[in-house]
Amino acid sequence: MKKPIDKPTLLLNDEGRKQHPLVYLASLISTKEIGKLLGHSNHSTASIYVARARKSPTTRIPAEWVLPIARYLDLAPHGLRPDLYLPKWTVDNGN
Repeated sequence: MKKPIDKPTLLLNDEGRKQHPLVYLASLISTKEIGKLLGHSNHSTASIYVARARKSPTTRIPAEWVLPIARYLDLAPHGLRPDLYLPKWTVDNGN
């Protein structure tokens, strides 16, 4: 029996359509800025994952990306990686 994939919670864009969190983030800032947010020197890895997320809403966000993205989008990390974070866990935005 296959285990169901713990997919990220899809977010509503301005048009009311559901999007993968990486696609939603890419609609707010460029992939170059996403790379900076994640601490990468270039944006190619971010571009690859955004492209994968556009094709498949079950694309998992890399574990090390969850906290910076959760902080930027002001989301609970559980929404991005339910297989790694409990629903009640939150992140501090550093404010």
